[in-house]
Amino acid sequence: MLRSDVERRLRERQADDGYLLPAYGDYCFGSVPGTIGSLVGVENGPQLPSDVFEGVRTDAATVVVVVVDGYGLNSWKRDRSTHPFLSTLTERGRVTPLTSVYPSETAAAMTTFETGQYPCEHGRVGWNVYEPETDRSFVALGGEVKAGGDGEITAPEFRAGVDYHYDRFDATGVDCHRVQPFPVATDGVTHHTYDGLGEFGSTLADAVERVEDPGYVYGYLNQIDHVSHTGGTDSAAFQRTLETVCDQLTDFVDTLDTATAEETLLLVTADHGHVNTDPGQCVDLDTFETVRQNRRRHRDGTPIRLAGSPRNVHLHLEDGTVAATRAALADLDAQVFTREEALERGLFGPHQTSDRFRRRCGDLVVTHRRQGVWFGDIEPEAFDQVGLHGGLSPAEMLVPFAAVRADRLRG
Repeated sequence: MLRSDVERRLRERQADDGYLLPAYGDYCFGSVPGTIGSLVGVENGPQLPSDVFEGVRTDAATVVVVVVDGYGLNSWKRDRSTHPFLSTLTERGRVTPLTSVYPSETAAAMTTFETGQYPCEHGRVGWNVYEPETDRSFVALGGEVKAGGDGEITAPEFRAGVDYHYDRFDATGVDCHRVQPFPVATDGVTHHTYDGLGEFGSTLADAVERVEDPGYVYGYLNQIDHVSHTGGTDSAAFQRTLETVCDQLTDFVDTLDTATAEETLLLVTADHGHVNTDPGQCVDLDTFETVRQNRRRHRDGTPIRLAGSPRNVHLHLEDGTVAATRAALADLDAQVFTREEALERGLFGPHQTSDRFRRRCGDLVVTHRRQGVWFGDIEPEAFDQVGLHGGLSPAEMLVPFAAVRADRLRG
């Protein structure tokens, strides 16, 4: 069952001049980790409303959560009639629309997913982060230094304040497993790496067969996100990739033995969707003289630009220049928040903000209604992408949350 009534309420209640704000109070991706915790007996933060499981038995030995990176609600609604796995899951399970967090980016949302902390707490404010204390711009996931600093390759502060929840689960006796396409060691969780999308289903099934009761298994699929960036969500490549994703999820369910399938609760969700942009219309902030003049600079004199992403730009500005810079952007079809406005509105989460977040959040935060906004001479490849995310458009912000017993997907 696809809950169109919840989508309507979210679109009405969270709307802001055509943008869609996070529904932190109830139907939000930020409440998924607390919901997972509740299913395995661990306090892990705010939970989704109980109606997301109405008609679905939740007393399972194993909870399996599959995150399909970048697969938004719009795509699910369009594709469910042409992909049997989605059709069956929608018919026999319960699919509830959620909003993403802000920013609707993998680095922020997936850190929230694996910690139970909101972006205003963990401080991963976008794909790129500028940390004033070390004068480094780095990739939020992995810490690759992209600008500033003193020649370091990796910024160790990328881990600061990020408290993964697996230790908490493990301490209460929950057997945690994680299935991803890259090797990452994290305390409290057994890691499984799959080599290529064609191995996902069997690898996930193997993890579930090995897990001890009570168990939690998290599977991550990044392929939809990648193909959306290059060709958008309307491309033939997108549909081919989705077909393979659905085949792998079908293989996972079919591979489980009957007893295991009966005791497995399967949740399928996404961290964000994509908005299809026109790369030729991407806004180059380097063409705004006021922006160029007012940017703060690294210690070596180069301007600070790598903070956020093309749908979630963080401008770190010289003192006293915020108002003038904002005025220079007035003709953009964009939301431009000051840091204070973002905090007052709880844009990055409903909890108390950390000092780390306050340092890293830009003096201005810019998200365009539909196009990308970035710096053309430092990362020109950003101007070639079709599918983008990180902003507040409904296409980016609305995601599915599907719940079903695994055995219900058979036959």
